[in-house]
Amino acid sequence: MSTYTLPRDAYELLVEALGEKEKAEVFARALERSIQAIDERADAAIVEKKGQIKAELRDDLRQELVTRELFEERMKVIDERFTGLNFKLNIFIAIALLALTLANPTFAALVGKLFP
Repeated sequence: MSTYTLPRDAYELLVEALGEKEKAEVFARALERSIQAIDERADAAIVEKKGQIKAELRDDLRQELVTRELFEERMKVIDERFTGLNFKLNIFIAIALLALTLANPTFAALVGKLFP
């Protein structure tokens, strides 16, 4: 925290206007303390507003973006669907191979010779 010091030319102007150096010194210190108090209040207000904006932004992002838990839950559902599709595809391949084997004329001739 820095202290505010009245510029030299402003101080000289106060001395000239008030006529006495002591009065100008008292008035200058009062001005410096007032400016310092205003600066401290402004800093406190900025910090408070920053906290509010940060909280509002976090809430808005939570509403707009997908959370990690929701993402993992959705991925689990998708994985389960792919597992089911994989099983169905394996059954389809097995049935297709069986059908192609049974429909093959060479295989039919072989079966005919083995079981007359």
